[in-house]
Amino acid sequence: MSYIILELHGGPEYAIIVTDQDGNNLVFENYADAVTEAADCQNGLIVEL
Repeated sequence: MSYIILELHGGPEYAIIVTDQDGNNLVFENYADAVTEAADCQNGLIVEL
């Protein structure tokens, strides 16, 4: 499975996919890595793809 993180700060109507410094979507191959990154978000939601 793959995972992405949605940043929901400000509400779901402002949701964006978390990206790296180059603007590429961050995609995680394991859930533990996604959880670690989501902890750095203000309101991160992990989505399984």
